[in-house]
Amino acid sequence: TLLFADLRDFTALAEKLDGREIVATLNAFHTRMVEQLFSFGGTLDKYMGDGLMAYFGAPVIQPDHAERAVRCALAMQQELGRLNEERQRHRQSPLRMGIGIHTGRVTLGDIGAPRRRDYTAVGDTVNVAARIEQLTKVHGAPILVSEETRTRIGGDIHFAPAEPVRVKGKSEPVLTHVPTLRISDTPWA
Repeated sequence: TLLFADLRDFTALAEKLDGREIVATLNAFHTRMVEQLFSFGGTLDKYMGDGLMAYFGAPVIQPDHAERAVRCALAMQQELGRLNEERQRHRQSPLRMGIGIHTGRVTLGDIGAPRRRDYTAVGDTVNVAARIEQLTKVHGAPILVSEETRTRIGGDIHFAPAEPVRVKGKSEPVLTHVPTLRISDTPWA
């Protein structure tokens, strides 16, 4: 299961900040999001500027990878709320984030030139997950989960369907859902 997270409107915010403030903001954001990711057993694939790519179910097999990813996304949004409370106390603008999640087959391996390679996931599932993250802007939803992911989740997480949307590279509209669940502060066991 792939998870893409991206800060909303960070380009406009960064325009008002100096370099040191941009780095401090991104480091604070990434630190908190990666802690959540690791607490749910996720693998950080890479940072992508003001976003990140992660996956669940590899390199260690996790039969419940889809549920871990969704619970992680909900916890990440909750953690962003705590970060924003701190930012507000320091008179800083709040941050907003979109998260897209999709489940399917991927290829994992060393990708790149002989002088610089990254161990990463590639394939249609990765592309669709990235597109779903972009759909969070269209739907105004903090998290969107694909139909493929939703069908692998137990009954503790509830979902509201989002309007199906065609995305670049796909012949059929993508079905997505908005998950809801009250998350405790206890990390995934």
